[in-house]
Amino acid sequence: MNKNYYPKQLPYLLDKEFQENIEYKEYYMEELKDCAMCVWTMQSKRKLDKTIYNYILPDACIDIVIDFQCSTILFAGFSKETIPFQLSQTIDYMGVRLKPSVFYSMFHIDASSIMDAPVDFSYIEKNSHLETIFQLKNIKERISFLTQYLCTKMEEGFHREYVDIVNELYENPKEQTVELIAKRFGYDTRHLFRLFKKQYGVSPKVLLNILRLHLCLTLLLEKNQSLQDILEICGFYDQSHFIKEIKKYTGFSPVELVEKY
Repeated sequence: MNKNYYPKQLPYLLDKEFQENIEYKEYYMEELKDCAMCVWTMQSKRKLDKTIYNYILPDACIDIVIDFQCSTILFAGFSKETIPFQLSQTIDYMGVRLKPSVFYSMFHIDASSIMDAPVDFSYIEKNSHLETIFQLKNIKERISFLTQYLCTKMEEGFHREYVDIVNELYENPKEQTVELIAKRFGYDTRHLFRLFKKQYGVSPKVLLNILRLHLCLTLLLEKNQSLQDILEICGFYDQSHFIKEIKKYTGFSPVELVEKY
């Protein structure tokens, strides 16, 4: 198993209507491996005659979301529940999924001010000229432009300490508790809460739940692990709790997910 955290935005893969109407792609960029999961694009295959939903799982990531139809750029992240994102008319989006803690490291603004409350890009980045991307029609050129912007941001100063912490927590969630993490940092739990809210935009408990959710999905859908093995690896105390958690976020039981995936 890849020990680095990579959230699996699953619902679009399971929705036939989405698949028929929307083309979504993720691009791994070697130049951005330290700061971003991927660059992604989402475009309608034709003008939509009805509303299509893209269900976004909480992942503790903050994305830069570019809407070429409306000429807007936002910072957005979701942490609490699966969000139904409405798509209508003509869709032309691009974004970059920043790794947890990267937003704070790059922009020096508490991640909690963005998580679950999208903010206009220009409010935070006043002199970036990223809006020049709206003049580009070719996807390859857009990706190159966005990549260059992020490479420049990394050159201005970037620390990956808290990115590495997420990978460590993801690798072995069964052994992690808020108290043990606080002890490792030498903090009390209240101080740890403030630190995580600043770096990740979520509390230690929420981050652990998110990491466990995505580890479960990876083990279930890519590694073909049995339910019992997943319970053991991820630290669920019984099968019914595991099934309830997966269904809460995806709308499907683990067995249904495997069948649909």
